[in-house]
Amino acid sequence: MRPLSALALVSALTVTAATAEEACTMEHAVYSDGELGYALTFRPGKSWEMPGMTSLVYELTLPDGRQLWGGVASNMGTSREVGSLHSGCERPGLDDPDLTDAQIAECRVWHNNVYALADGRITGLPFADEVPPPSLVLADIGRALRYSVLTGPGEEPWDQFDLVGCK
Repeated sequence: MRPLSALALVSALTVTAATAEEACTMEHAVYSDGELGYALTFRPGKSWEMPGMTSLVYELTLPDGRQLWGGVASNMGTSREVGSLHSGCERPGLDDPDLTDAQIAECRVWHNNVYALADGRITGLPFADEVPPPSLVLADIGRALRYSVLTGPGEEPWDQFDLVGCK
C-alpha cells in the first residue's frame, strides 16, 4: 500500500470511529474492564424496569458468561448516582410481581456510587440520551464481586471500565 493510501485509510477510519462515537448514547454504551473480560452493557430500560429514580439499566457479563443485572438511580440531582447489581434472582418482567425488599437484599451483590470519568475529572453520569463518557468508575465493585459471586482472588475487575463500543 502506498503511504498516501495508508494515510487516507487511517483518516477515513478515524472519522468513522468519531462519527460512531458521537451517535452513541449512554443507554447503548458498552464498557469493558479491559483486562479480564468483563462487559458492562447499557440498554434502553423497559417501563417496568425503571421504578422510582432509576435512570439507566444494564447487564454485567462476567468472563465465564454469567450475567448480573442492575441499574443506576439518582437522588433528585443532589447526591451521587448509585448503581446496583443482582445475582441469584431473575429481573422481573412485565407480568411479574415486583421483588420485595427482602428479595432484593438477598440477591443484591453490589450497591455503590457510579461516576463518569472524562478529561481526567470525575463527574456525574449523562442522561440516557446523551453521549457516554470515556470511562466509568463503579466504586468498590471488584471487592463486592470477589466476596459474592467469584470463586477466588484475581478474578475481580478493577473499578474503572472503559467505553469500547455502542450497541
